[in-house]
Amino acid sequence: MTSKNYAMMLDSTGERANEDLLRNRIEEEGYLYFRQLVDPDRILRAKNDIEGLLREHCILEDDGNPEPIWSGGPEPTEAEWMAVYDRIVRLESFQDVAHSPEIVSLIEAIYREPVRVWDQQLIRVVYPEPGKESARGIGAHQDGDPKLGYNARTFCTAWVALMDIDVSVGGLAVSPRTHKRGILRSGGTAASSSKDAKSNTYGLDPAELDWATDTYQPGGTVIFACRTVHRGLPNHSDRVRLSGDFRYQPASETASWLTNTLGPDVRRVAQAVDEIVSSRALHVSARPTPEILIEVRKQMLVEKNTTLDRAQELVREIKAADA
Repeated sequence: MTSKNYAMMLDSTGERANEDLLRNRIEEEGYLYFRQLVDPDRILRAKNDIEGLLREHCILEDDGNPEPIWSGGPEPTEAEWMAVYDRIVRLESFQDVAHSPEIVSLIEAIYREPVRVWDQQLIRVVYPEPGKESARGIGAHQDGDPKLGYNARTFCTAWVALMDIDVSVGGLAVSPRTHKRGILRSGGTAASSSKDAKSNTYGLDPAELDWATDTYQPGGTVIFACRTVHRGLPNHSDRVRLSGDFRYQPASETASWLTNTLGPDVRRVAQAVDEIVSSRALHVSARPTPEILIEVRKQMLVEKNTTLDRAQELVREIKAADA
């Protein structure tokens, strides 16, 4: 069973050896779904290591249950989350999932050349939200949205389930064929912290799109193009949802510094940029419009610049160009 009003994703598990079919399918649909792709033993090692850290940091119940049972109470503060995030992305077992030969060889076959695995590897830890109809945080979006600052022409994402994910736990949903529509106009900016994400309006209106999803088993994988719209579904269970987000790019392509940087370090820079962009000092001194702020944030993220002087300069440049 899938979530209400969501179509079933097209399963390509039985077509793994048919490179031409897979290449045509992702070009047509914008995604490839494999009910089982990554070695389950590799997934289990990563899951066990991640759960061990989450228990150590009091995020999961430490009761011997092999499943990631939510410990209740307030969610981790930003400082508490960053402490465990730093440790998770450095786990050898987590890195092994990102570099899984099953994923890398398949994507190389699609691109017809060697690929580079981005160092910005993301662990998705989604807490239960009983009764909520939509997941909080980053909304429906495209990873290739210029607002995110990657400055990459071509790349794809592999979303990998690290546990059993049924309807109650939620999971990933994709909007088929949206990669053919170019960069869609999204609202807001991409929040750089969990605190900001709770009230952030970044994303597209999911009601205006068609969706497909499925339930997932450990190692289930969705590979999608950088312009394919996707979103996380709400978690209505008693478990914390665990999945990995990994990006892959043709070796001949270029991208910004974000792709060569660990996720927590990218997050810290993005938070520093957001502090400047949302500061009273910038608003009073430069009077930027909301549209200008989006451009300023994007450019500062690309430049890895977190100074007020640069933000003010960018506002002046954009205003002059629009005059």
